Amino acid sequence: MTVPAQHPAIPEARVDDLDLDDENDRAEWERRLAALAQARLGQARARLERMGVIDEDGRLVSSAVPADMLPASDTSVETG
Repeated sequence: MTVPAQHPAIPEARVDDLDLDDENDRAEWERRLAALAQARLGQARARLERMGVIDEDGRLVSSAVPADMLPASDTSVETG
């Protein structure tokens, strides 16, 4: 049984088929890395939009913090 992928396919940034001493292959490697980065950033942005953290323009939806993070909160991160 196969499990469906949660995310669309991310391009590979394989290097085993390239000769990085060759200028054209180095350019191809950089192209692959850029495509990989663009795909990952796009997925991360879409996730933040779905969660309601940012809007479609990438701006924070809210700057409010939970009550336990306010300066007047009695909670502490100190242990022992």
